[in-house]
Amino acid sequence: MCLACNPAVTAILKNAASRRNFLKYMGVAATSVFAAPVLSGGFALAASPTEGPADIIFKGGTILTVNKDNARAEAVAIRGDKIIGVGKADDVQALGGAQTRIIDLQGRTLIPGLIDPHMHSTFVVLDDWIDVSPMATPSFAEVWTQLREGAAKAKSGGWIRAKNFDPSITLDARPPTLAELDELAPNNPFFMIESNGHIAYANSFAMKLSGITEATKDPSGARFVRDTNGKLSGRLEESAAQEPFIAKMPQPTAQEIQKRIRNMFDHAASVGCTSLHDCSIGMLSGTNDIALLDAVMADNPPVRYRGMLISTLMDEWDKIGIKPGHGNDLFRIGGIKAWADGSNQAETGYQRENYLGKNSRGTLNYSLEQITAVIERAHKGGWQVGVHANGDAAIDTVLEAYQAVLQSEGTNDLRHRIEHCSVFHPEQMEKMVQLGLSPSFLIGHVRWWGKAFRDRILGPERAKYYDPCASALAAGLRISLHSDWSVTPIEPLRYMQDAVSRIMNEGGGVFFSDECISADAALRAVTLDAAWHCHMDDIVGSIEVGKYADFAILEQDPTSGVADIGKIKVSETWMAGEQRYSA
Repeated sequence: MCLACNPAVTAILKNAASRRNFLKYMGVAATSVFAAPVLSGGFALAASPTEGPADIIFKGGTILTVNKDNARAEAVAIRGDKIIGVGKADDVQALGGAQTRIIDLQGRTLIPGLIDPHMHSTFVVLDDWIDVSPMATPSFAEVWTQLREGAAKAKSGGWIRAKNFDPSITLDARPPTLAELDELAPNNPFFMIESNGHIAYANSFAMKLSGITEATKDPSGARFVRDTNGKLSGRLEESAAQEPFIAKMPQPTAQEIQKRIRNMFDHAASVGCTSLHDCSIGMLSGTNDIALLDAVMADNPPVRYRGMLISTLMDEWDKIGIKPGHGNDLFRIGGIKAWADGSNQAETGYQRENYLGKNSRGTLNYSLEQITAVIERAHKGGWQVGVHANGDAAIDTVLEAYQAVLQSEGTNDLRHRIEHCSVFHPEQMEKMVQLGLSPSFLIGHVRWWGKAFRDRILGPERAKYYDPCASALAAGLRISLHSDWSVTPIEPLRYMQDAVSRIMNEGGGVFFSDECISADAALRAVTLDAAWHCHMDDIVGSIEVGKYADFAILEQDPTSGVADIGKIKVSETWMAGEQRYSA
């Protein structure tokens, strides 16, 4: 799932942006990184200890550096916001002074700060909607309980809105009837969107308020679905049928949006994140998104932020003079995000073959020529490109587009990506290696949708190619793992668990065990390799001299064979040498 593939959310953002006054453009001073000589064992001490003693030394636990040797250290020293020593306890201790603070890890594990390389700040517009996602409400009975509780709290005449209903994996789920929705909220307008964004439901009160009657004609490419008697059923298909309802809803202010983004950042810090990468800057309010995010980042955020600008606003980005690398080490923009297809669970991802039991294989959102033109323009401009592609036919198309551009324009170190890259075949991996591309996997697909993909949507012969982490690594690709928040929660330790065990939430079986990877490889996919995907590996992603002191402290070592890595407690998160979260 992606914002551009969720037409309901896109319509909400469109309406919200037209009513919002955004904050003025703000900036934060950049900082630099210094180099240091490497000592024996792959560790290093500061090049210039005469600058003063370490401010803090961490020791007394497991330290996973995730450096090129995947080495473990006994101690780490930091001065200011940077790491000045990593290695044996006695060597690092020598960097201390009378005022150096010693932090005893007491057997805990220090790791590089965790990184989510693909999420979306724009989803905060739905923060006050009732969450009926499969993660929050695994059964239809629980969905209905949440809706009833929300309706009971609503003021008479006020909107009741729910998000992320997913009948493809919610136990015993079925589409609600208009009669049920009317009984649920007889005195309130009600609106609920499915997680795929293409389907929504509204009650009679909402229809009347939005001017939808039996005589209303279906909009182009969309439907106000009728029952067998020709009566409105409450089901709405595609964004044009949803927009009349969204236009009547209240929208958050710029200040509310800013607060919600900060709350999301604080949550990310609480699960060990020190860096996030936004793949939809511009979706919320066009070019004003940069000013809004600058305002959030100017208020001492607990995470670093990287981002890609949406490709549909290329002309606007050019007009305001945004260039690759815009920003600083706290907030930097370096990429362009494009879309090829939709969602596999919504059966809009573009497949080589039809979905099981369907006469459809999904569709491309844009033609090969259009995708190629976007990649070419961005590549020539020096931008990293990330293209959303879920279905295997969509990945074929994107690879063809990248190949046409890179053969003509030449390759470089822009580190172009394919986002989600879900149904991913061996010959496609080989081509990605040749072209210098990398995949980032929405690994939560395995946990929450694995059984549905295998048994009901794709079938086992195709599902075995879903999020094939082990095969991708064996092919020589550098992978990362992400949430696509709010499609799945921001929980990097859970991403690790999903990649290591591939246990399905539905049924509890393993989703193609030959694609399980080691905990060490999974840790790299949410630290150093995620940083590399986001062009941050020079400043974060591993515990090495010269990099920022961005750490997570865990109660257990995630590489020690822990049964459920996702349940390891994050006790502290540090960013730039300061503690930003403590359990």
